[in-house]
Amino acid sequence: MHPRQAVVASWSRVRAGSWGAAQSGLAAAGAWAFSTQVLGHTRPFFASVAAVVSLGLTAGGRLRRTADVAAGVALGVAVGDLWVSLFGQGVWQIGVVVFFALLLAIAINGAGLAVSQAAVQSVFVVALPRTPNSGFHRWQDAIVGGAAALLVAALLPHDPWKDVRRFRGRYLTELAEVLRETASAARTGDSAAAAEALGRGRLLEPVLTKWEQAIETGRETTRLSPLRRGDSRPQVALVRGLTRATRNLRVLVRRSMVALETGDPLPAEMPALLEELAEILAPDTSAADAIEPLIVFAAKLDPVRLRASSLSGQVVVAQLRVVVIDLLEGLGLDHDRAREALPSLTG
Repeated sequence: MHPRQAVVASWSRVRAGSWGAAQSGLAAAGAWAFSTQVLGHTRPFFASVAAVVSLGLTAGGRLRRTADVAAGVALGVAVGDLWVSLFGQGVWQIGVVVFFALLLAIAINGAGLAVSQAAVQSVFVVALPRTPNSGFHRWQDAIVGGAAALLVAALLPHDPWKDVRRFRGRYLTELAEVLRETASAARTGDSAAAAEALGRGRLLEPVLTKWEQAIETGRETTRLSPLRRGDSRPQVALVRGLTRATRNLRVLVRRSMVALETGDPLPAEMPALLEELAEILAPDTSAADAIEPLIVFAAKLDPVRLRASSLSGQVVVAQLRVVVIDLLEGLGLDHDRAREALPSLTG
């Protein structure tokens, strides 16, 4: 990589992680201050550690994840503190305390990261020197740190819709490319290119899953944070509509591939229609701005006018009609209104 590109990439990563770093710093300082000033603990190491570990640097970390990790840290410190108070510190104590911390974390149905943190923190407790007469101060500090992490995550969250916008753009970009590749394959009669477009369409599922997870994170954040607001319902409806539309588009691409392999004719306008739909689905097009172009597009999907005489031609046009309904419903139109945008099949 060119040095200039490396610097740009590094700066981009710094900007992406800056808010998470600020959250961690604030939570660590706040947890330390509370433990020293309010609880009167001396050097509350585990308060700051619990805060930083619970928050991490993942900008899109959900509050549920933060709570799970905080619980794992507190559990590990509690097990370690109890074991040290009963059996002291040493090599065999570390092995035994890790064993019990892991089993307890698993027993309470802890997540993967929470389970590992329970074991890691128990090692720290057994290995690090203990302040005389401190009792269970370290466990209390871990509780304080976890609470500070949750407070910062709830009151000062990152932009909850940033990842939603990113995955939406990524998904629509890929979907538009599938349409363009299919259009090119139909225009040139290349069944292998259609097969590649179908394979690309099948790879969209992981992006869709991440998009759905980002929406859920946004919903959780806006529900708990007074500083972040937003309505997730349009996004949820759009994802549902696109999920159905993508499945129907894959059927369209598969049928186009079969038609190209067998020589079954497709409507001459099909490549242009697919390219037009790809333009409508451009990532920079808002949901409101996409409705009218889709309605105009839907009016062109008359099998008779398109001369869809072959079986493959009829299937492709039928799938495209269903795709338009899925998309219009995803954009907020009811089913009847979406169907009215299509030419009648009986007239």
